[in-house]
Amino acid sequence: MKPVHWIFAAVLVAAGTAAAQPRAQANDPDAKEISEYRLNMGVIQRYAAFVKKAGDDPACRKCFDNNPPGKAPTLDAGEKIINACPAAVAGLKAAGIKPREFLILTAALIGDMTAVGMKKAGAIQKYPPSISPENAAFVETNYDKLKDLLAGLAKHDQ
Repeated sequence: MKPVHWIFAAVLVAAGTAAAQPRAQANDPDAKEISEYRLNMGVIQRYAAFVKKAGDDPACRKCFDNNPPGKAPTLDAGEKIINACPAAVAGLKAAGIKPREFLILTAALIGDMTAVGMKKAGAIQKYPPSISPENAAFVETNYDKLKDLLAGLAKHDQ
């Protein structure tokens, strides 16, 4: 697995959780927690820096190559996977991001970016209930910056 594939595995699974499944959030505490998270550029920049560093860290890769936290069935399970990797915990701590927040941020960012991109392209007329109005407005305002930032992470993965 390439350096940050485990991160993008987390991203893809989390994005599916956040944006693609129209499930009742009142009955899904993970989806509710993701929807209630408020994105901001400062934490997203620290997140991106961590993703790049973790992708280059053999200890992080070893922890997650066969068990990426994004494939866990719940946030609690994903958090346990991250917490079992001292290198990832240390990197997240240095970035000022808790392991659970990393998972929530991943899901919120990718899910919200996906929804805003779909709306911009005319594929949807309104945002799904999983996307908060605050995050939709933030992503709409910062869409190009966020798109470039995520593209930079994908390039780093190649």
